[in-house]
Amino acid sequence: MSRIHAITMPKWGIEMQEGAITSWHVDIGGTVTRGAQLLDVETEKIVNTVEASVEGTLSRIIGSVGDTLPVGALVGIVCEGEVSEADIDRFVREFKAADASFEPETSAGASEEATSAAPAAERDDEARVSPIARRLAEKLGVDLSKITGTGRNGRISKEDVESYHAKQSTAVEAVPMSAMRLAIARRLTESKQTIPHYRLHADVDCAALDASRSQHAAAGRKISVNDLLIFALARTLAEFPDVNACLENDTILRRRSADIALAVSTPGGLITPVIRNADTKDVLQLAEESRELAGKARDNKLTREEITGGSFTLSNLGMFGIDAFDAVINPPQAAILAVGSIRDVVVLRNGSPAAGRLMTLTLSCDHRVVDGALGARFLSALKQRIEGGIFV
Repeated sequence: MSRIHAITMPKWGIEMQEGAITSWHVDIGGTVTRGAQLLDVETEKIVNTVEASVEGTLSRIIGSVGDTLPVGALVGIVCEGEVSEADIDRFVREFKAADASFEPETSAGASEEATSAAPAAERDDEARVSPIARRLAEKLGVDLSKITGTGRNGRISKEDVESYHAKQSTAVEAVPMSAMRLAIARRLTESKQTIPHYRLHADVDCAALDASRSQHAAAGRKISVNDLLIFALARTLAEFPDVNACLENDTILRRRSADIALAVSTPGGLITPVIRNADTKDVLQLAEESRELAGKARDNKLTREEITGGSFTLSNLGMFGIDAFDAVINPPQAAILAVGSIRDVVVLRNGSPAAGRLMTLTLSCDHRVVDGALGARFLSALKQRIEGGIFV
């Protein structure tokens, strides 16, 4: 027997008046099986999947992707057997919007001659739980017998399963993204999508670094490893203007001063205050300015001038025990240095094993600006400066 089934815009919740079609899962001429996903519909709250309650061939798509249609409107036609185009045209012309109080996942309000021939037990089971709700319940380990359906005649929908699972779970907390976190997300997404990153790694012997820090401590000066790294980095950047650069459109801007941005973790997210002209300042000046900027960052007191215009970024996670990591370039800068922790290792000195302390530096470069050989020369020069104890 030939039959024509109407697929209509379903209703999710009492307040829903219309839905927007976001995608079709079946093409015209494709086979439709009971419980198969037909299309996705976006309401003001969520994107829902419409499932088929009939079988046949998808013969006509009335609602295209992007169309917003009222509840009960005709969105497609599924045919069983041989049905002429003239019969489908007539069916479409004579179609009247359904009551739309049926459950969403019985995806199609069928015409009167399309009464299901499924066994009574199967129809009763489908009437109580939609197929997609059953699959989701199995995936989440939810007992359907404990759920009270909100659909017509107590039918359990996918939303009922999700709601029950959310109420039972204590491991999920919805936290809206702050304005700062949204800005960070946009900027890092832009960086990963538009900048061809490559990375270079170097292990640095920290003997000279430790010795210099001890000398400052003995003299009553509070100097951190990071302060010494900023000093060495600033002097090395002054020697490599092609690395101390930014890319704006199709122009490479070589900076005449090393304006180093420091990655500082705050409760609201990562922020990068800038030490201006770092290559002209001694270690004490860098240490003082670094502490001041970090404090202002955590107190949310930085000005716009203090967080813009950096030529290079230094990110140090060594204090968290991280051996090494890859940092994402902060556009329009051309590179960023990631600093890992100082770790105790066995090294060879004069051909004999000895106790040593190593730190891994990872340089991320924008290949459009900094070629591999240039990046390698820069990182090698920085390594030599640190290991040589050149901090004055």
